[in-house]
Amino acid sequence: MTMRPAVGALLLLWGCATSSTTTQRATPPPARPVFLEDDWEEALREAKEGGRPLFVEAWAPWCQSCRSLRATVLTSPALGAWAGRFVWLTMNTDAQSSLPFLRRYPVDTWPTLLVLEPEHGAVITRSLGAVSEPQLLGLLAQAERTFQRGHGDTELLARADELALQGRHAEAAQGYGQALTGLAAEDARRAGTVVSWLKSLSASGSAEECVRVAERELPGLARADDRTRLLYVGMGCALDADTEEARDRFAEEARRGLDAPEDALSPLQRSSLFELSCEAYELAGDTAGLRGMTERWWTFLAAQARHARGAEERAALDSHRVMAAALRDRPDEALALLERSARELPGDYNPPARLATLYAMAGRHDEALASSERALALAPRIARGTVLAGHARILLARGEGARAERLLTEALEELDSTPGMPREHLQRRALEHALQRVRASNAAPAK
Repeated sequence: MTMRPAVGALLLLWGCATSSTTTQRATPPPARPVFLEDDWEEALREAKEGGRPLFVEAWAPWCQSCRSLRATVLTSPALGAWAGRFVWLTMNTDAQSSLPFLRRYPVDTWPTLLVLEPEHGAVITRSLGAVSEPQLLGLLAQAERTFQRGHGDTELLARADELALQGRHAEAAQGYGQALTGLAAEDARRAGTVVSWLKSLSASGSAEECVRVAERELPGLARADDRTRLLYVGMGCALDADTEEARDRFAEEARRGLDAPEDALSPLQRSSLFELSCEAYELAGDTAGLRGMTERWWTFLAAQARHARGAEERAALDSHRVMAAALRDRPDEALALLERSARELPGDYNPPARLATLYAMAGRHDEALASSERALALAPRIARGTVLAGHARILLARGEGARAERLLTEALEELDSTPGMPREHLQRRALEHALQRVRASNAAPAK
């Protein structure tokens, strides 16, 4: 999912991008699903001709949760049993070719997983955020049952999903609440429905209600991976509502979650619990607690790098390594891992963008600018917003505020000339936020 303050602000401060632009996977073994790339209409046609539901993974190049999902869960041999029962599609939401898809299925959480019925493209299942392998298998099983039998008892849930996709989040929140009353505690859909409910409450400005729902529903979730999904969104609502008591309770749950067995959580989910714990210590001003938790996090991230099965899996947690290095105030210690990612993924703009972040944190602004320029040379036009935001902040740190403002202004004008570009596209928001900060800095009196 998208990152929040306060830990998330460490990366947003430098506009760091966190995932790969590569959309072509290595050819998977025949037993595993073969994904169509960024061709929604072709995938829907295949699904209709074959009478199969369409599974869609909507991801973004900057999203570390997406990268982890793609490198681990979506390559699992366990999906082999499902390969021929769905048509499989992956949509890069930062690709210009995805704009027609986004007009029909707006995405505001990354990754978003959808299962569509093939006749009209109606949503059968919608899942927000990264999932573990068991969670994905449960989602597929439930989606197949719904496709075969019709919505039936899922009609309320399907309607709430449609309302959320239309941006009618207050109505969607009511729908999710109603749908949840018909789902048993052991129902595989329950955790995902709660997460969708919380996201719609947050999007409609009901942060306090979001906190209340999260606190009420958390004890009923037996699985560690389900609790982790809820905790991440619930903590965001607690921060928005400025509810210290709820924040502390969620942080305590996150720390308990770190004791879950290794196979109960994906590496990304466990790393996210470290992130939540560090975030809470930082906000509480608990320097000793933050230091100890950050060291545990760094040890975990270093072990994951050593045990990764390839470059993509290793790089999936690089953005978390940047956060942990920043919290430890040791950016140089993460450089070797990021430099390795840059060597192993030479067509990916994100390793040099992350390296620029580390150099900037270390005050090495010339090296940061050079690394950011390499990232910009690799990034596709429509996906350059987050990298440009970081580039502008480096220029600002070098005393080149006017150049930074001009760069961002021109980038926004270029996006405005892109046909079909939604006003709320994340890359536009990243540029607008960065431009606001740069202008404020330029207008501030000189010290």
